[in-house]
Amino acid sequence: MSRRLVIAGLMAAVAIPAFAQQQNQAIPQSTTPQPAETQVNPALGQNAQQRQQRTQQGGAPQDTQTQARQGQASAPAAMGEAQSQADRQYIQQALALSTVSLQQSNFALTKAQNPRVKQFAEFEVGEQNLLTEIMHSFADPNATASTTRGAQAAASTAPELPAKDAQAMERLSKAQGGAAFDKDYVALQIQGHQDLLKLQEDYLKQGSGNRETTNVAKLARNQIQEHLAMLQDIQKELGR
Repeated sequence: MSRRLVIAGLMAAVAIPAFAQQQNQAIPQSTTPQPAETQVNPALGQNAQQRQQRTQQGGAPQDTQTQARQGQASAPAAMGEAQSQADRQYIQQALALSTVSLQQSNFALTKAQNPRVKQFAEFEVGEQNLLTEIMHSFADPNATASTTRGAQAAASTAPELPAKDAQAMERLSKAQGGAAFDKDYVALQIQGHQDLLKLQEDYLKQGSGNRETTNVAKLARNQIQEHLAMLQDIQKELGR
């Protein structure tokens, strides 16, 4: 797969504009008006005839649809909060994993000995820089149409790195370049890409309503799978 095509695809995923389409449907009206005393008010919901009769007789029409409508009104809000939370977690975890992979690869640019390891590090630096830029772009409420507030908040804050990842980066920063460094770097990249792949798959299973992050996750998943195959091939070449 061409790296340029992948980069173009990732950029397109967040550049697609969203258009809200609203359709107004006319409510059909009866051409033959009914007498006022028998005409049913459709706003009363089910059993409208009985409630209308009670009203005409001085009674109080009990609209049994009120609770149902209230429940329907609260459902979209709850769904939006759930999506916002999922988007926030996805972006925070993606930024954390991307930061780790980027920093490890920056070390590999100067310390790697094997040509294939150095070449992979170059690819990874470019792609992780792009992914980080895309994730941070979600912090702009005007940048995308369906990005939730949770996604915007997550993209605007620095990610927290797990202790084990911070320790691994420190180890690589102090390590001497050479064969041992190459093996350690590749092993860490395999683990990091496996974590990244799981993140994309878990997020896509949730079915978020955020079109932009969903498109990024789909493209990233394919690229991560390709990278894993490449890394495992390099690891065989280096010898465990």
